[in-house]
Amino acid sequence: MTDQIKNWLQQAVEDTIFCWSCRGLDLPLTLRIADQSWTLHLCEKPRFLDTHGGGITLEAPMALWAEVLRVDPAPGLHSFGALIRNERGPAVTGSPIALAQALAALERLIELARPAPTPFTGFNFLHDVSNVTSRHRVVALPDGTFARLHYMEAGQGWPVVFLHTAGADARQFLHQLADTKLQKNHRLLAFDMPWHGLSSGADNVETTAQYKLTEARYLQWVVAFIDEIVQEPVILVGCSMGASMALTVAAQRPDLLRGVVALEAPLTSPGRKSELLTDARIADSQHNPAYVRAMLGPNCPQKQRDEACAIYTQARPGVYMGDLGYYSEEYDGKRLAPALRTCGVPIELLTGSYDYSASPANTQQLLNEIGSNTATFHEMDGLGHFPMIEDPDRFRPHFCAALARIEERRP
Repeated sequence: MTDQIKNWLQQAVEDTIFCWSCRGLDLPLTLRIADQSWTLHLCEKPRFLDTHGGGITLEAPMALWAEVLRVDPAPGLHSFGALIRNERGPAVTGSPIALAQALAALERLIELARPAPTPFTGFNFLHDVSNVTSRHRVVALPDGTFARLHYMEAGQGWPVVFLHTAGADARQFLHQLADTKLQKNHRLLAFDMPWHGLSSGADNVETTAQYKLTEARYLQWVVAFIDEIVQEPVILVGCSMGASMALTVAAQRPDLLRGVVALEAPLTSPGRKSELLTDARIADSQHNPAYVRAMLGPNCPQKQRDEACAIYTQARPGVYMGDLGYYSEEYDGKRLAPALRTCGVPIELLTGSYDYSASPANTQQLLNEIGSNTATFHEMDGLGHFPMIEDPDRFRPHFCAALARIEERRP
């Protein structure tokens, strides 16, 4: 096992992505197992050091690292972010700033623990992005607030509207819009919230220094999009923050909905907001993608894992943190549950087994609070917090089954 640890660390030292993630760092990273230690100097050209300690130290028994080094690590052992939130995880020493600055390297290190990345061999369903159109439209709220919203659209039939996660944009759902079978029966639309993706800011304000999303404002934008652009009731599909809002629309405006598919929906999700998501000492275009990479299924195709994270490299500073003000601090599924119990809207809850932000157990708590046969929950094995983009093939049967159940339950 000792040789396996050494080979893992040697692979990291020689890995282009790990080295790139270490640029600008000058920090020792020590891996300690009982009376054995290995230390890497995290810098532009990482190397082994003979001295140990200082900087960041990860200490755990060999048995834990043996599980991390598996081809299929268990949920909670599949990423650095998961490990530090796991009561079985390593003891970690290091300042919050140092850990944040090194987060991309730390996540890549754990990613390299698996013997080989899963290759992308193409989609197993008919996939045609040329059928997806990109549009812009100025949308106004009742109080006069306006923004130019960007949205993608494909297909015909019952409308399905997709809501992206915090800090991201509609590209997360591109592969569902490009699904030619879905296009035959559904009008598929996914839009970028103001200050996200290709949408403008609101009221000609493009800076984000004061950006903070609230439930009330988020609800207004979603209602306006449905009213002004779709113009008929929709199946509302949201992931994470988008799932929270899909449930909020069901609770407050059920007249706008044919059904809800809530991906990675928690009862609550405290602790996700961090001031280090927007901090001048930290490269947020490296840190924030690593912050979400930790929640991906470890054996999803590497191309798709990277695509899911790439969206976060392009977000405006402060937007992710501002979104989490709503998702992590304001949203409360328990508060919505009484209205969801009686709204009559079919609700499909789908959660990936590797998600620790909105874990399957957390979603089960939400289902229990709703306490209605109009809501169902299905765990998605092998998937994480962004199932629609991290592995569209594995996600597809879960999603299609959810749509079918909604359509069966409609009068």
